[in-house]
This record gives sequence, structure tokens and C-alpha cells, in this order.
Amino acid sequence: MPFSIRPYHQQRLRKGMYMRTKIIIISSLLLALTTSVAIAAPYCAVFAWGKQCDYYDLNECLRAAGSHGGCEINQKENKAPSGTAPFCLVTPQGTKCIYDDAPACRMAASIENSALIKNAVCVVNPNR
Repeated sequence: MPFSIRPYHQQRLRKGMYMRTKIIIISSLLLALTTSVAIAAPYCAVFAWGKQCDYYDLNECLRAAGSHGGCEINQKENKAPSGTAPFCLVTPQGTKCIYDDAPACRMAASIENSALIKNAVCVVNPNR
């Protein structure tokens, strides 16, 4: 006697497969939305009322801050600083703390700004 599934059970199996497919699709969309929101910008505009960390460009941050605020490195950025030296080169691609003195760091920032990467800035290592 060959194995067969009765029509009622076939219908229940199909409904179960559709539900699992819906759950997988919805879960994937939620995961994609939450991970895209978690990416932080490298610069924060600092005001008397708080910080706004939406800037990938230092000049854009400075314009937004105007004369009422300033800009700083976003400490909550996903890209952790690499290196432990006292001075860091901050670019939109990440933060490299590999400079022992400010002049060398500023020179590296000016070289980066004259090359393809723009908006590089030298700052004091926030982790020291």
C-alpha cells in the first residue's frame, strides 16, 4: 500500500509552509532594518541641548553646529579606533590612533585630504 497524505492533511501542510515562509521573510526584513539603523556616523555636532551624530563629513558637521556648537568624534561609532597612540586620524572609513605627535597626525590628515579621501581630521585619542 503506497504512502499517501489525505487532502485535509495536505491542506494543513501547505498552510504551515506558507506561515513559515511569511515568518522568515518578516524576520529577515526586521533584521535588515535594525542593522542598517545601527550604523553610526563618524562625527557628532555638539550643542548645549545634546549631540546629533548624523554627519559623515566634518565640514558638514561644522556647518550644522555653526557658532552655537562644535564637532567631535562619535564615540559610539561601530568602527572602533585602531591603535593606542595619543593622536588619531579620523576618516569616514574609520579611526586610526597610530600617531605619537600632533604634527605627524596633522600632516597625515592633509595628505589624506589632498588624495581621494576627504574630511580627514586629526584628534586626541579619546581612549587615553
